[in-house]
Amino acid sequence: MQLTAQVKEYIEDLIFSQDGEEGAKRGAKKKQNSQKGRLRQALHKCSLGSEKDRLFVKEFIKEVISEQLGLSGGEFFHLFPVHREAELATQDCFEILLYCCLRQYGKDGFVQICEKYGLPKEPEEFGTDRKEVLQCGRNSFGMAKECAKSQGKPFGKAGKFSERRDANDDFYGGYEISECELRHMVRGERMEFTYPDMLELLAQRVYQELYGFSFCDRLISQEVAVDGVSAGNNAVYIMLLGKKIWLSFLNFESENALARVVRKLSRNHPQVQLSRRNCAMVLGLENNVRVMLARPPAAEGWNFYVRKFNTISARKLTELLTDENAQLAISLLRILVKGCVNLVITGEQASGKTTLLKALVRFIDGKYSIRLAEGAFEMHLKELYPERNIFSMQEYGQLQLEGILSLFKKTDTDVTICGEINEPQAAEAFVQISQSGGRFTMCTSHHNTTERLISYMRNALLKGAGFGSERIATEQVVEALHFDVHLETDKNGHRYIERITEIEQEKETGYRLNEIMVFADGAYRQTGQIGREHQRRICKYYPQWRQEYAADVLAG
Repeated sequence: MQLTAQVKEYIEDLIFSQDGEEGAKRGAKKKQNSQKGRLRQALHKCSLGSEKDRLFVKEFIKEVISEQLGLSGGEFFHLFPVHREAELATQDCFEILLYCCLRQYGKDGFVQICEKYGLPKEPEEFGTDRKEVLQCGRNSFGMAKECAKSQGKPFGKAGKFSERRDANDDFYGGYEISECELRHMVRGERMEFTYPDMLELLAQRVYQELYGFSFCDRLISQEVAVDGVSAGNNAVYIMLLGKKIWLSFLNFESENALARVVRKLSRNHPQVQLSRRNCAMVLGLENNVRVMLARPPAAEGWNFYVRKFNTISARKLTELLTDENAQLAISLLRILVKGCVNLVITGEQASGKTTLLKALVRFIDGKYSIRLAEGAFEMHLKELYPERNIFSMQEYGQLQLEGILSLFKKTDTDVTICGEINEPQAAEAFVQISQSGGRFTMCTSHHNTTERLISYMRNALLKGAGFGSERIATEQVVEALHFDVHLETDKNGHRYIERITEIEQEKETGYRLNEIMVFADGAYRQTGQIGREHQRRICKYYPQWRQEYAADVLAG
């Protein structure tokens, strides 16, 4: 776009001029010259996840467009024909929809708009003969015909909107928002656009092409409340309300365009540069985002996976657990946390482990000091609980998770929280600190069974700590892991606690698993009682347990 080139030329002339004379020739006064240093800093930090610098650069671009280039309202509508949908590209529609969502509903707007239109849907939900479902969105006949008609495309004949698939084709798995559905939402949210609206749309387009992350910029930023974004292999996905959704209407124009975004995301790594030698990395951005990047030759293409944590607030358990008899699960979790037993929250990615862990901090005694170790700052507990004695550290340079946990042993630690156990060295350190570093510990892990969790921890001790006996290593693990709270997510994105399992010591096999609570037939059900050893510990630290709804777990 010519406008993008003009803005780029103006900014480069300004920041690279020695005394601002070139800027003065273009009409830039003292205000622009005094902003030169601030602008240079913002241009550097905006791609590192700094929201305030991102907004500063966008506002500067608005000023350049309106004051220096002097674009009129008519020229805006020529560049962005918002009132002539047939002339709008798919990316234009998407950016217009995002802006409408933000203007009407705030950062949760995209979620509300999707819920308003009942999207995304699975093909089984449409109730139409699946042989007639279209690739353009697997939507109902009405929306598909409407979409085809609005763009002058044939329906039911050869063309983009008429590709038929067999009813048993695996193509139908998963969730999707198609171009048809996107345009349907844009028409349904038709708004009047003023000069400031058009200026915002154009400034965002120029910013994301020059300094941001292309059309994924708003999705990665804190402006839009989605849980994650990923791109690669000619596909863009978002994580929304626990669902992985394919945005089939979006795609990078070329591999180079995707590579530019991946390289820009990689700038925040403190140690290495993304290259053919270092083909993958994990890093954190300043806006509470975790990023995994991969590139050829190790990967089949350029890819990025962004997980956002700013959308995960410290919600109450009554908001997280809503199924039948949820009070049993909430009361049991309160007993375990206040009873100072060691907890491991397990489950697959995006099952709600971090969300639950944040909520459980609410139950920790206010007199206890909390120490948090993370691979990258994700939970931000101090911001959520400012009145608590919380100190957080992340991996940086040579300081890894095991080193942070070792440091915590030399502080006044009551409760140690480890963001995620994903390396044997971290598992070994966690077992050690669970036995000597305060009153109790909490962590998360991706293991899907308690047996696998114990085996992983045991093998970490055998490999890293020099244990020569599996039995002794298992005993150490069992002493460190008291309860496993396992989370699951169904295909519709609904999250729930599948089970709460007690890990007890047992002489012959080393340990015994005791299911205290399970989720069955849509309800939480108590299936056992807590063992005597853990009962004594809980009663010692939480004498008010008799007031709990789940008091039967300790009644004996």
